Parts: sequence; C-alpha cells; structure tokens
Amino acid sequence: MVSPNPSIETYWRLLAIGLDPDRSAPELYGLILEGETDVPLMIDGRIALFTDRTRADALVRQYGAPADKIDVEQPFFWCDVAQALYVLSAGGIDTDAAVLDTVNALLTLIAATGIKLVDSRRRALHDIANYCTTSKDLTKYFEEVGDHSSRELIDAVLWCVGAVTVKSRII
Repeated sequence: MVSPNPSIETYWRLLAIGLDPDRSAPELYGLILEGETDVPLMIDGRIALFTDRTRADALVRQYGAPADKIDVEQPFFWCDVAQALYVLSAGGIDTDAAVLDTVNALLTLIAATGIKLVDSRRRALHDIANYCTTSKDLTKYFEEVGDHSSRELIDAVLWCVGAVTVKSRII
C-alpha cells in the first residue's frame, strides 16, 4: 500500500533467510513492504516465502499491495539465523550485524503472524537489538551490560523461527 503519509516512500524489498551454516546462499526469501511499519508479503494470512529469488518481482506484482517502488534485485533485509545463533552462543564481535538484522527481521515477521510473543522474549529481543544498534561486542553484553543470558536469547530466536515457520507458506 502506498503510505498515507506522502513524505514516507514505500518499497517492496527482498528478505534473505539463512538457516544452514554450511551454505553461503540463503535457503529462503521473503518480501517486506518497507514504510512507516514493515510488513511481509502475506498470502491467505500466511507469510509468503520462496526458494527462487528470481520470483520476487512476479510475486510482488501478483500478491503485493501497491508501493512507491519495487527493489527486489538483491536482498535488502537479512535474517541469517545460523550466524546469529552462533554469535549469541559463542559471543565475540558481531562484525556482520547478524544478530541485529536477524532479530529485527524476526520481530517484523512475528508481528505479521498474529502470534503473541511472551513479554520476556520480546524484551530480550528488543534489548539485544537496541544494544547491537550501537555495539557489536556480544561478549561485553553478556559479561557486563545485558539483562538477558545467551541461552535466553537463543531460545527467543528459535521460538520466533518456529512461530514464523508454522505461519508461513512456501510457494
């Protein structure tokens, strides 16, 4: 949908989802309508995911709401679940911002599912995303700054992946 606020342009953007740490290419793709709020492409109340990136433009045209621009040639949003889980478990420096990108993508997808994310998980994910916006040092977060443990964050990410999976349609 074209934004009701004309000063905010809307874009259909490509989302890449990486699940397997042994693969360099994403296993799944989705589409996100970026605007005042980001919303994934939905078909019959389910998040539309697909394996062939080249289908993105056709899917937007067939199922997507109108937008100011379509930018789906390359992934704009990244949800590298495997890398985020690794960094959350091992600590260290998140040089690729995998945790921030993954958590933000999962929060967008969860919001679209209508599944209630329990407050403790929501708070943990928002806290780590806020921290990762200004710092990439996860070891420091777990040792000095954070209110949430590595295990708690891993559980929250895995729960989100499961919830998104059951509310998705692979086309």
